[in-house]
Amino acid sequence: MKEDKNITPMLAQYHKIKDEYPDCLILYRLGDFYEMFYEDAHVGSKVLNIVLTKKKVGKDKYIPMCGIPYHSAESYITKLVMSGYKVAICEQLEDASKAKGIVKRDVIRVLTPGTYFENEKLKSGLLAIYKNKGKYFFSYLNLSTGEFIGGVLNSDEIVSFVGKFQPKEILVRKKSDVEDLLNHFKYIFVTELDDIYIDEEIQKEFYSFFKTTHIYSFGFNTGEEDVLIPMSIILRYVRDTQKSFLPFIGNPKPYREDQYVRLDYSAQKHLELITSFEGSFSLFDVIDRTLTGMGKRRLKFFLLHPLKDFTDIKNRQESVTFLVKNNSIREKIRGILDQIYDIERLVSKVSSNTSTPRDLVGLRESLKKVKLLKGMKNSVNTELLKECLDSIEDFDWLIEKLDRFLEDDPPIHLKEGGLIKSGVDSDLDNLRNIKEKGNDWLNSYQIKLREETGIQSLKIGFNKVMGFYIEVTKPNLKLVPDYFRRRQTLTNAERFITDELQSFEEKILSADEKIKAIEYEIFMKIREEVAFLSDRIGKTAQQVGIVDALQSLAQIAVEKGWTKPEIYDGYDVEIKEGYHPVIKEFMPDFVPNNLKMNKKSFFHVVTGPNMAGKSTFIRQSAIIILLAQIGSYIPAKRGKIGVVDAIFTRIGSGDALAKGLSTFMVEMLEMANIVNNATERSFIVLDEVGRGTSTYDGLSIGWAISEYLAEKVKVKTLFATHYHELTQLEGEIKGVKNFYMDIFEDGENIRFLYRVKEGFTNKSYGIHVAKLAGIKEEIIKRAYEILFYFEEQRDKKIEEDIYFVKQQKGSYLPDIKDLPLFKEIDELESDEYKHILDEIDKIDIGDITPVEALLFLNEIKKKIKKIRK
Repeated sequence: MKEDKNITPMLAQYHKIKDEYPDCLILYRLGDFYEMFYEDAHVGSKVLNIVLTKKKVGKDKYIPMCGIPYHSAESYITKLVMSGYKVAICEQLEDASKAKGIVKRDVIRVLTPGTYFENEKLKSGLLAIYKNKGKYFFSYLNLSTGEFIGGVLNSDEIVSFVGKFQPKEILVRKKSDVEDLLNHFKYIFVTELDDIYIDEEIQKEFYSFFKTTHIYSFGFNTGEEDVLIPMSIILRYVRDTQKSFLPFIGNPKPYREDQYVRLDYSAQKHLELITSFEGSFSLFDVIDRTLTGMGKRRLKFFLLHPLKDFTDIKNRQESVTFLVKNNSIREKIRGILDQIYDIERLVSKVSSNTSTPRDLVGLRESLKKVKLLKGMKNSVNTELLKECLDSIEDFDWLIEKLDRFLEDDPPIHLKEGGLIKSGVDSDLDNLRNIKEKGNDWLNSYQIKLREETGIQSLKIGFNKVMGFYIEVTKPNLKLVPDYFRRRQTLTNAERFITDELQSFEEKILSADEKIKAIEYEIFMKIREEVAFLSDRIGKTAQQVGIVDALQSLAQIAVEKGWTKPEIYDGYDVEIKEGYHPVIKEFMPDFVPNNLKMNKKSFFHVVTGPNMAGKSTFIRQSAIIILLAQIGSYIPAKRGKIGVVDAIFTRIGSGDALAKGLSTFMVEMLEMANIVNNATERSFIVLDEVGRGTSTYDGLSIGWAISEYLAEKVKVKTLFATHYHELTQLEGEIKGVKNFYMDIFEDGENIRFLYRVKEGFTNKSYGIHVAKLAGIKEEIIKRAYEILFYFEEQRDKKIEEDIYFVKQQKGSYLPDIKDLPLFKEIDELESDEYKHILDEIDKIDIGDITPVEALLFLNEIKKKIKKIRK
C-alpha cells in the first residue's frame, strides 16, 4: 500500500502495518473498537453483516470503515476465521491518555483457520506437506491440545490422513509440486509459504525449541529424516502467527499407517464413521458416550484407527469387558469424569496466556477429580486400565496452592479484581483493609455532615464518572455550608465535594488500583507455574482421555445389549444376527442378518432390488468388523472376527475424492487402490462396481475384478450388484458364493423382507420400485412390455455368452496395438499422437502409484479428445 503524504499519522501507521500483513484482515484497535479500513472494511461488513461506514482522513476525503466492539470481538473474529480469512489483531501498546503523539500499535497475533485454538467451534488443526522423491513428508499440529505428529505417506495415505484428522489449514511451499494433491482438499484453507521456511536456520530453531539435536530422538527412523522439514515449517509458522500467545506444544511423535488397519478416505466416507453425508447420525454420534473433551477426541481416534495387532485388540477388549461386567465401578468412573473439564484445552490456554481466572479454577477442580480417578487403580484388574490410572500424576501441591490462592468464583476478566484470597499477600490484605474501613469512614462522615448542616436527607454517593459526591435536594440548598464545592446540577438536586471527601477518594481509589495490580501480578505468577507443568498435565489428560473412551465403549455395549466378539488371529469371519447400529436407532424393528466367511466361502455376490437392503447389509458387516478391532462390543447376537489388515469400500460416486473427473473415473481410481493394496487378510465392500459406464463395459470390469480378487488375492469380499451374470462365478471360482435379498411377491406387488439368503435372483424389481415411488400407471405398463421383450431376448443369448466368457478366458486377448485407441494412433501417425506416445514411453511403471497412473491416463484421454476436435 503506497503511503499518501496527505493522510493522517494514524492512517500512515495503519498503512505500515497493513504492508507487513497484506494477506490478513487488520483489526486495528481504536479505543473500545477494532476498526477495519479500505477493502478489509468491505469484506468485514459483508461477512459480519455490519454497517459499512466511512472515516474522514483529510479535507473532503473519506475511506470505507467498519468496526466491532472490543469487549465482544471474539464472536466476530470466529466468524471471520470460519469464513477462511486470516485476521491480524493490531493492539494499542500504550495508554492513549499518556501517549505522546500517535499511540503505539502493532500486531500482537495472527489468527488463521488452523491456529485459532481457543474457540472449540473451529476445531483447529495445521498440516504441513513437503514432497520429496514421490513421498509426502508431513506434520500435523493441533494447538488446542498440543498434539504434534509427523511421518511419511504416499498420495493415497495422505488423503486418508486428511480425512481422519480434518485439518483446517494446510501449509505448502510456493510453487510446490503438490498441486494435484491439493485438488482433493478444495474445502481446506491453503497457505503458501516462502522458501525461507525450509531454511536450515528454521530447522536449527526446531531443535533448539525441543532441546534435542536429531529427529531420531523422537522415534523417527532412517528414511524419515525429511519429516524435519514440515515439522520445522509448522513450528516456525505458529511462532510467527501466535507470537507471545504460543500455547503448549507436545514433543513430536511418529505417525505410521502400518500400525493400524488401513482405512482410506473412501472407507471413512462411505461408512459414515465421523460425518454423515445424508444429514443423519454418523457412527461416532451413535456410539459416543464420552464425558470429557479428551475422551471424545480419543474415541474418534479409536474409530479411525482400528488396531490390527491381535494382542493390542485383546488388551483393549479386556478393559471394555471389565467395565461392562462391573457396573458400580463403571458408574463411579463416569461420575468422576463428568466433573472433569477439557484439561488439554485448559493447558493450551494457560500456556498461551489466554486463560481466565475461571479457567484456572476449572483446572484446579478437574485435577481434584483426576486424583479421585487415580485412586481407583486398585479397583481395576486389567493391564490397560491399570497402566492408564497408574500413569496419572499427582498434583497435590499445585491443587493446594490454587486452592489457597484463587477465589472459588472469580470474575471472568483478569483486571476486575476479586481473584486472590485473603492471607496470600500482606500488602494486598492491608489495602483491602483500608478499602473496607473506608465504608465505615463514609458512614461516619455522612452522619457528621448531617449533624453539622442540619440536612437529614444529605447522602454520600459514588459513580465511575464523577467519583464520590455529596447530594443535597433543592429545598435544602440554603443550608449548604461554604466549604461545599459544587460538582453537578441535577433536576431535583445538586452534588458537591469537600476537601476531606476528595482526600478520602484519592486514598480509596489508589488502594483499589493497587489491589487490582497486586492481584494481577500474583495471578500471572501462578499462571506461569502452571504453564511450566503443561507437558506433565497434558500427559495426565491423555490418560484420562483413554479411560473415558474405554468406559464409553463399555457404556454403549451395556445400553444397547451388544455382545463381546471372539477375536482371533485367523481368516474366518462369522456374524450372527448383526445389524447396522445407526439405522437401528431409527428402525427398532430392523431385520438382523448373518455373515459367514471362510476359505470355502469368502467372495459373496449379493443380488436383489434397490431398497431391499443390499447396501445396508454390506456396510453393517464392515462396521461390525471395524468395531470389533477397536476393542468394542458389536451389534450382533454373536461374532467371531479374524483380524483384518484393511477395510476397503467402493460405494457411490466418490465425488469428494477428485474434482473434474467423471464418476466412472473416480470409481476406477478407487478400484485401482483396492486391487493394488488388498491382501488375503483384508475386507472389501463393493456396491455396483461398473455402473458408471455402459452395461457391457461395466459387466466386463465387474467380472474381471471379481475374478482377480477371488482367484489371485482370495480376499474376503461382499459384492452387491445388479449384474446377475456375475452369479455364474459360483462353481467356477473356489470361494465365490451367491446371496440375495429376499422378496415376498404377491402378483404385481412385492414386499421387502430385508433378509439375506443363500442363492441368487435374476430379477431387479426396478419397475416394482418405480411403482412404489408413484410413477404413472401408463408408464409402468409400458415398462413391463419392454422388460418382457428384453428378458426374452436375454434368456436366449445369456447362456451362450456366459459359456463363451468362461471358455475363452486368457485366449481372446488381442495384441495391445490392435486396441481401438492404438489403431487410431498408428493410422494417423501425427506429431501430436507421437508426442503422446513419447509421454507414455517415459513413464516408469515401477515408480508410479495406481492413482497417479489413472490420473495420467485421464490426462492422455483429454489430449486425444482435443486432437480429434
